[in-house]
Amino acid sequence: MFFDWIYKKNLGLKIKLYKKMLNAQDKNLRIFGPLVIKSPDKINIGCNCKLNDFVFLHGGGGLCIEDYVTISAFAKVISYSYDTSNWPENYLKKEHISNHVHIGKGTWIGAGAIILPGVKITGEGVIVAAGSVVTKDIAENFVLVGGSPAKVLKRYV
Repeated sequence: MFFDWIYKKNLGLKIKLYKKMLNAQDKNLRIFGPLVIKSPDKINIGCNCKLNDFVFLHGGGGLCIEDYVTISAFAKVISYSYDTSNWPENYLKKEHISNHVHIGKGTWIGAGAIILPGVKITGEGVIVAAGSVVTKDIAENFVLVGGSPAKVLKRYV
């Protein structure tokens, strides 16, 4: 019980730190566990969002998270990666490129899902199934996408 108390006490301090790092003005931003945040100065997060345990956010290329977004445990949102456009000539250099990522209003990103650089989820109410890898933009509203690479599995309207 003592260690549980220490964990909860430290988690409360970490949550305050995460909110400060993300420059979150919204008191309703809910953080439910430890996070990994890279380049927080390039991350914009909306109102009433929820970030669960061990979410990884990489803002290197810019990351916009609209209102009412939930990102489940162990999900990753990456906006910075290696440039593979001319891999035979650059494979030793491993130069990085950055691509802005946008996550639309009311999106739910399932546990362990990965959103890759340059992806724009502009549709509202999108569900990204657990373990999916989103490689392309999603513009439709109220759809379930899943798989690797993710594709539309269900339309709700």
